Amino acid sequence: KKRGNRTHSLVGFTNFHQWFGVADAAFPASLRHQRSIKGPRNRRSEVTKKAGAIHRRSASHIMAPERPRMTRSASMLANVRCVLCGDLGGTNSRLELFRLQHTASKKDLEAIGTEPPLYAQTYKTNNLPGDFTELLHAFLAEANVGLVELAAGCLAVAGPVEEGDRVTFTNLGWRIEARLLEAEFRMQPGTMRLVNDFVANGFGVVTLREGDYSTLHGPSQPSMGAPIACVGAGTGLGEAYATASSGVYEAWPSEGGHVAFAPRDATQTELLTALQKRFGGRVSAERVISGKGIVNVYDYFCEKFPDKVDKALQARIKAHPEGAGVIARAAYDDHLCGEALNLVLDAYGAELGNAAVKWLPFGGLYVCGGIAVKNRERLKEKVFLEAYKDRGRLRPVLDRVPLRLVLVDDLGLRGAHYVALATLLGGGVVHAPTEEPPAAPAVPPSDGVAPALDRLAAAISRAAAVVSIGLLAAALLTRRR
Repeated sequence: KKRGNRTHSLVGFTNFHQWFGVADAAFPASLRHQRSIKGPRNRRSEVTKKAGAIHRRSASHIMAPERPRMTRSASMLANVRCVLCGDLGGTNSRLELFRLQHTASKKDLEAIGTEPPLYAQTYKTNNLPGDFTELLHAFLAEANVGLVELAAGCLAVAGPVEEGDRVTFTNLGWRIEARLLEAEFRMQPGTMRLVNDFVANGFGVVTLREGDYSTLHGPSQPSMGAPIACVGAGTGLGEAYATASSGVYEAWPSEGGHVAFAPRDATQTELLTALQKRFGGRVSAERVISGKGIVNVYDYFCEKFPDKVDKALQARIKAHPEGAGVIARAAYDDHLCGEALNLVLDAYGAELGNAAVKWLPFGGLYVCGGIAVKNRERLKEKVFLEAYKDRGRLRPVLDRVPLRLVLVDDLGLRGAHYVALATLLGGGVVHAPTEEPPAAPAVPPSDGVAPALDRLAAAISRAAAVVSIGLLAAALLTRRR
């Protein structure tokens, strides 16, 4: 049946295998599963409702005649080419699906962050049964966009990525291997990538535009070709950096959050001593500069000033799974909460100053993560900025570093999107100067697919769609006779 929208006319043939007896195995696994995980729809998913209405037509509406069984590859029958992006953490797993309207190009990289996904969903990771593969099957079923070909994908993961694109989530029991995901979802070899979540933040920086960040200190324009760095405190403390070679940037992971905590005054020295006793020795910066760190510092102040403790508030903080948020919201009303948050922001500013003199990121030092965004007004106060600039003889150097607060909450997803598209493009992408030149990371070459192979797959997919329509038309004519 002719429809006004090409997408709808193709999605309408999702019952093709019922007419012509195509074996179920010829279809991508993502089309055969049932919804095993249900969650609240993301508001972005509204864009799929119209197409989804076509796809949900029941097979009972069409009585298919008996036909000899045929075999066709999933790649030939696929007609919706998509890019999968994910940001997987210990608490939440965020997945997005973007449609490729044509062969991937540099324009797609430039559009990241400006166009909504075809479908998006956030899952509470610690409440999910099964492994990540089951979660991804359920996500694709919920997306409900018909025949899907995953042209490429990238997952930003909270942990070190092992050789061969593998990662283990110890607390979840997940073991994710990119090559196995490619086989499960009929993807071309080398088109699924795994990157550390803060490496993804480094790649995500290229997508930022005016309004996506605010400048806290230093020049408004970064130096082209200079290193960039990202530091972000949330559940933990993450750091990453990117370096340039011949105009091409590459992001690198680090474990900078696990450097030793360095106290700057008598109170912080007392805190360090208390935390050493509590944790049995060495104390990392993450023990202070993170969500859990805020709670650690609050506990220290409660022990030091027991007469100033609000018992009801203290009980609420201990019972809440995100006690740091309770402390931050009470910081203006409760003295100990205010002291705890000020100390953490002081230490945060100092660690950013350390990053500035270590990496000299004249291409931009980006502050990301929930703690900074939720306390953005406090970052403009003397406590934070003076700690940042307290570099002794090197203080003038920080005047050359653009210190920027990232305001968007999807930097990791943007970075994953960037890596996936760059993989389709065959590796690194040279940054072209713009009016507001951000540092432009580029993906190291993968074992993956050359652009020519991607174009060939697209051509085969289009040809298969035409053949499918022709076969269906012939079947209808035969029935009428």
